[in-house]
Amino acid sequence: MSMSFTSAVDFDDGLLNLLKGYSALIPPAHLRFPLHHSFTEAHTFLLNQVLLDSHLEKYPPSGRYQQAFWKWAIDHLERMDNGEEDGEIDTRIYDRYLSLILGSSDPSGPPPDSYMTYYWKPRSSLGSADQNDHENITLLESRTTIESGTTGLRTWRASFVLASYLIANAGMMDTLLLLRLDNYLRIPEMIRDQTVLELGCGTGFLGIVVATLHQKFNQCHQSNSQAFPGVLLTDVNSGVLSRCRDNVRLSCNPSSTHPSIHFSTLDWFDALSRPVNENAVAGFLSKARAGIVIGADIVFDPSLVPPLVATLRLALSSEITRMVILALTVRNERTLTYFLTEAVKELDVEEVPHTLTAATDFHLDTTGVDAGLHVKIFIFTLHN
Repeated sequence: MSMSFTSAVDFDDGLLNLLKGYSALIPPAHLRFPLHHSFTEAHTFLLNQVLLDSHLEKYPPSGRYQQAFWKWAIDHLERMDNGEEDGEIDTRIYDRYLSLILGSSDPSGPPPDSYMTYYWKPRSSLGSADQNDHENITLLESRTTIESGTTGLRTWRASFVLASYLIANAGMMDTLLLLRLDNYLRIPEMIRDQTVLELGCGTGFLGIVVATLHQKFNQCHQSNSQAFPGVLLTDVNSGVLSRCRDNVRLSCNPSSTHPSIHFSTLDWFDALSRPVNENAVAGFLSKARAGIVIGADIVFDPSLVPPLVATLRLALSSEITRMVILALTVRNERTLTYFLTEAVKELDVEEVPHTLTAATDFHLDTTGVDAGLHVKIFIFTLHN
């Protein structure tokens, strides 16, 4: 869904970051109140673009978070110089805060699941370059690190890094030499022309990004006669896959109208089965016919390394699959080194440079989970 923020207020980064922080449940203590704006400007933005926003009304942050946010916002507004005409806080802001207090649950319990909305700006080749035009992605996420024995119900930092990389490169029309490949690859073909398969799809965040880029390139550059590339989202956990499907199909997400998105359970350990012609993963990958395989934050347990490497080898053994792109959080250097050591026995591996904010402006909590950890992006291909 494309959103254009329109108001009498000039929406600079301070105001927009306030909205992005609220939508992504960044703790108020980690937000910056836009004190460089007048009381009227800050108050008007909070009222119209946050409290009364139709999208956030339909897909709201959790009540517990809203209570903390509006207490923080009211405290700041009450301390501002409001000697302007009509310089009073709208009663609707107080009413919302009061209703949240009266309806609050036990604050000592685990945080409830919540809708999270992330905003990003397409490059000019994919849409309007207007500073107030944003795409948004909305997900129902867990607010705990582990829920029901899985970490796949929340979006981790590596997904934002990989999304930023794909978005930044999706609009580039220059040819680029990747790795030690004999052929030149156009970056747009990674998104525009290729079916993409994700390993460990989690909340569906990356799937929604890929689906959005497919649709934008189809709208801007493709003729109707060309086949629409697919998105295949896989995970081993059925609960994660169900949450992913629900998020991808939310009507507010562009992915809800993508004509070719599929969901499937995939267990990498099946890739270790012999013989190969009876291997369930090999059969699945052969039918998938994915041009690109992606994954984020999927190397965190040494026991997963052999089956993951086997899965990557099987994927790249297909004549269709051109490369695998993984964004990996460096939590344990030994685990990452083990994975890369095993991978280079079978595949060519290259780390590629990236930045998180240059192209997309995702607003993330700089003190939250994974905030201080480095994320590396690697591209895998078959040995020449």
